[in-house]
Amino acid sequence: MDRPLYPFTAVVGQERAKQALLCLAVEPRIGGVLLCGEKGTAKSTLVRALGGLDGVRLLELPVSATEDMLLGGVELEAAVRTGRRTFQPGLLARADGAVLYADEVNLLPSALTAALLDTLETGVCRVERDGISHTCPARFALVGTMNPEEGTLRPQLLDRFGLYVAVTGEREPEARKEVVRRRLAFEEKTAAFRAQWARREERLAGQLAAARALLPQVDVGEAEEQAACLLARQANAAGHRAELAILHTARALAALAGRTYINLEDLHTAAELALPHRRREGSEGPPPRQERGEEPPQGSGADGQAGGGDGPADESHPADGPPQEGVQAPAPPTEQGPSRERLEQGENLYEVRALLTTRADRLARRGSGRRSKTRSATRRGRAVGDRIPRGKAEDLAVGATLRAAAPYQWSRGGGQSGLVILPPDLRVKVRESRVGADIVFAVDASGSMGAARRMKEVKEAVLSMLMDSYQKRDQVGLVAFRGGEAAAVLELTRSVELAQRELQALPTGGRTPLAAGLEEARRMLERQRRRVRDSLPLLVLITDGRANFSRGGDPVEEALRAARRVAEAHIPAVVIDTERQFVSLGLAAQVAQVMGAPCYRVEELRARPLAQLVRGHSPAAG
Repeated sequence: MDRPLYPFTAVVGQERAKQALLCLAVEPRIGGVLLCGEKGTAKSTLVRALGGLDGVRLLELPVSATEDMLLGGVELEAAVRTGRRTFQPGLLARADGAVLYADEVNLLPSALTAALLDTLETGVCRVERDGISHTCPARFALVGTMNPEEGTLRPQLLDRFGLYVAVTGEREPEARKEVVRRRLAFEEKTAAFRAQWARREERLAGQLAAARALLPQVDVGEAEEQAACLLARQANAAGHRAELAILHTARALAALAGRTYINLEDLHTAAELALPHRRREGSEGPPPRQERGEEPPQGSGADGQAGGGDGPADESHPADGPPQEGVQAPAPPTEQGPSRERLEQGENLYEVRALLTTRADRLARRGSGRRSKTRSATRRGRAVGDRIPRGKAEDLAVGATLRAAAPYQWSRGGGQSGLVILPPDLRVKVRESRVGADIVFAVDASGSMGAARRMKEVKEAVLSMLMDSYQKRDQVGLVAFRGGEAAAVLELTRSVELAQRELQALPTGGRTPLAAGLEEARRMLERQRRRVRDSLPLLVLITDGRANFSRGGDPVEEALRAARRVAEAHIPAVVIDTERQFVSLGLAAQVAQVMGAPCYRVEELRARPLAQLVRGHSPAAG
């Protein structure tokens, strides 16, 4: 028996999320809606309630779904009865012409994400498995919900969502009280509560039906096309899906308002829904509502960053662009005695979750954590598929085994006495779990880093990464290089508190032995790899790149050779460049290039949209 749905119109607030979902219900060509925000903000409730409205067919993709469930496969009963392989449609085939809802879409296994992307691209579900070759139409609108604290979304899938809404909880006490009051009323007297809102639900369903009927009459002229292109260009959006999403959404908004023409307000509202997740660094000017001197709508982050955010803002940085450089040049680097910067708890922190995210690979690992998806070498984790066993068949995949054996029952004499299963039919589960990473921070503590409060920025960035590592149950180590040497300030440990204390006490001063810092960090990670064969290493180098000390030869060349040895050791890396732009030599970027590592300016950790940060640095990323 299906559980009664909470009425769509009874949800308090979340007007922007409601607007996006209603637009999709009117015009499926928008492509999809992604609701991103903290837990407990009615994301799933809203989407499921949309499926309760007349005229909206919604299917749900569970986070525990397997490839069989999604794509389809052999119909077991028919195979046993007739000995023939008959295709049984999966969720994608059944979703043709409907809305497909993926809760926690960011946690979907890679294989399911790849299948979704392929089907969204072609509108056709292709199945080549279990001796079956089948294609069927699968054109659907995708709705996803996610909590960014649990992980990021692949950029390819993110771009497939036509609209994006950053969802936050209600802040006003009265609104919060109303949320609780309605929810309690629904739980205690469900039927009476639904009856109370039935008239509003019927009116909304009627409005949707009228809007769908009116939609073909809503024209898009040259002026609207030009405006959409201008808005997308101002956001520096990649590709041309942004313009199409704006125009499709503007048409839906006009139809919902009962109009056959698009006005300027429709275009600006559509842009606010279609551009946040596509806005890139270097966009021209602020978002549309700010240009018009209006307040940004509730739940829609002005800078379009994933998850909105209630964290402290950086008062010196505009929300819609990189930090502004001062007119005066910084004081020259000092090489006098060590200095100490006090980093107070509660200082401005950086958004770094995606920066340290590692991709899943094909290696089976033991261990625990929350950083990276990986194939599990134990029976822990979620089953994401099946395979033919190598050696003894443990952790049997019963369904896959039965499907493999079913077509041969006639020839084997199977029947009412039961199925005949032979060793070649056996399949075992492929499981996926998350493990923590081994992250070593190599921090430049030389005199040049002590100038212009640069070390304070570095400590803020590293502290943010340490907080993320604590949530993901990583092991962290700290290497500092200054003067004429590099030292392991902290060996790999799960005690992030200890790492924070060492970071707070880190002095600055002296020359920059960059090569020594890279060598020490590499050796620490290689020691860990020898201890734990299937570890997930990551080297985070934070420096201005101005190597000026070596034990022999040119300091820069020596640093590049050390970087090359990191790459040869197959240790993934990330470089945070702290050099000031107006005096930039680009040496940190050169080191990053040699290591095959992404390089970010320290300011980008605040200013750059989350979706554009690097998603993976694992040694066998796939």
